Amino acid sequence: MVWFNLKINNWNLKYTGLNPIEKEFENCDKDGNVLKKVTGKFEKGFFLNEKSGEKHIKSLKLINGKPFDKLQKTKEIKVFKEVDLREIEDLLQEKVYLCECDGLLEDLNNSGKALKFGFTNGNGFKVFKAYLLPSKIYRGYLFMVLGTTQISELIREIDGIKQQKKKIDEISLTIQGIDRCQVEDLIQI
Repeated sequence: MVWFNLKINNWNLKYTGLNPIEKEFENCDKDGNVLKKVTGKFEKGFFLNEKSGEKHIKSLKLINGKPFDKLQKTKEIKVFKEVDLREIEDLLQEKVYLCECDGLLEDLNNSGKALKFGFTNGNGFKVFKAYLLPSKIYRGYLFMVLGTTQISELIREIDGIKQQKKKIDEISLTIQGIDRCQVEDLIQI
């Protein structure tokens, strides 16, 4: 986490950007053997099985020990949950879409809830937590908010970093109270 300084009138504050946690999956072949990506300089790049020496043009991703091809764009949702609108405030929002469906908008307005489901834009391995909710500000509009990370996860990480810094500062204070050794203490002339 990188903190920056900002002065607003008489207040000095520190701020840091909250970035989504990216999940990385290893490249593999159809049998689940891990592949190393070799970038091309003057020729096209490829994927290499370092054990067998095999070259592959295309790779799959190793997820939970199994090879998978890229995800298709979400076009139908069969599994979803109705959740409290406050749950959305903990989502680090990465994308927002305006949606049209008067019947669903009316149902969500009446229930005071939002719909939560998994969503992907396709052609990759990024899966979003999606929330469909009526707008509080723009009456009569329905929004779909996407994100991969809960803000509470990032806050826990920041709290851990702050605790580590506090321990380091305490150790530094302890060390400063100890007299340093002098050359004369080690060697008698």
